[in-house]
Amino acid sequence: MKLRTILSLSVFLAATANAALAADAIEIVKPDGVPADAISVDIAKMKFAPGNLEIEQGAVIKWTNRDAVPHNVFVQEPFEVVGDMLRAGQSVALKFTTPGEYSYICTPHPFMKGKITVKPKS
Repeated sequence: MKLRTILSLSVFLAATANAALAADAIEIVKPDGVPADAISVDIAKMKFAPGNLEIEQGAVIKWTNRDAVPHNVFVQEPFEVVGDMLRAGQSVALKFTTPGEYSYICTPHPFMKGKITVKPKS
């Protein structure tokens, strides 16, 4: 019984640490908090456009669904951050606070891929 409790606690602590790291590396920006200089990515014709971006640390990217079918933004690496399903005209914005490479897909359509390269602030 004690071993099971220790294992459960270990899993919980590991998950909590990953969630904290993910929250620090990528922040979801509320719609009313999206800055005017946010970088726009359209979700159109079953693609992210542009699909690959190089941005500076602290930049905000706003994805807007221009398709009739719902899509989402699922950041795969290095942490898992999943955005809500977006209907036509809806948006999601993420702030990238930690330099690195972040791959993302649309989970219902995994052939839709993109990559964000975050460079340190100069």
